[in-house]
Amino acid sequence: MSQKRGIVAWIIFYGAVSGILLIVAALFLPAASVLRSVGERSGQGPVILIPAAFLLLAYLFAFLKARALGKRSRWIAAYGWLMGGGALILVLLLWYLGRMTGRS
Repeated sequence: MSQKRGIVAWIIFYGAVSGILLIVAALFLPAASVLRSVGERSGQGPVILIPAAFLLLAYLFAFLKARALGKRSRWIAAYGWLMGGGALILVLLLWYLGRMTGRS
C-alpha cells in the first residue's frame, strides 16, 4: 500500500510541475517577444534576453531541489520550493519586463 502512495505522490508532484511550467510558458513566450523587439529597437539585440534565461535556470534549480526533497519524502518542503521558485521567477520576469519597457 505504501508503494501506491508513493506513486500517487509523484504523479501529483509532476502534475504540479507541469501546471507551473504551463503558467511560466504562458508568460515567458509573450514576454520574450516583447523583450526581443525592445532589444532590436534599443540596439541591444538578443542580449536583453539573458536575464530571462537566468530566471529559467533559477526555476530549474528549484525543480531539482524539490525533486531531491521529494525523494526523501519531504513533500511540504518540495512543494514550497516549487511554488516559491515559480512565484519568484514570475515576479522577477514581470519586474524586468516593466523595467525594460519603461513601465516600472
